[in-house]
Amino acid sequence: MRTLSLCLLISIFTLPSYGVPPAMSRSELILTGDLGEKSIRTELYFGRNISSGGTINESEWQKFVDEVVTPRFPEGLTVMDADGQWRGKDGAIVHEKSKMIILLYPRNQRKTMNVRIEQIRAEYKRRFDQEAVMRIDVTKSVQVSF
Repeated sequence: MRTLSLCLLISIFTLPSYGVPPAMSRSELILTGDLGEKSIRTELYFGRNISSGGTINESEWQKFVDEVVTPRFPEGLTVMDADGQWRGKDGAIVHEKSKMIILLYPRNQRKTMNVRIEQIRAEYKRRFDQEAVMRIDVTKSVQVSF
């Protein structure tokens, strides 16, 4: 039993880490490997409830990604499922299935990418009658390599 516990403990500390948890400090984010150019990480959170009722289904979501997001970020992106909660303008707490998109782009392209990101947010709100699309930018010490 002691050997099994020791092996389990060693394996936990030696497993590679894949991905970066959303709760990581916003002031310092460095991905391991050869350090590449300094980049910005933007996370976008898209609620899937429709105010008039129902939800945005997977095919509607994928069509949005294909038509709106991919043309603006053809180099790549990450999409993750999430469960969200927030307080709407009416004061009610809303629980909903969500999608999160993670974008990484060079710091020297910040202005151009900002325009693209805001186009994505605006189109999602328009297309699906959404009140908001949350945006988080991590701008300090994000270094990316592949």
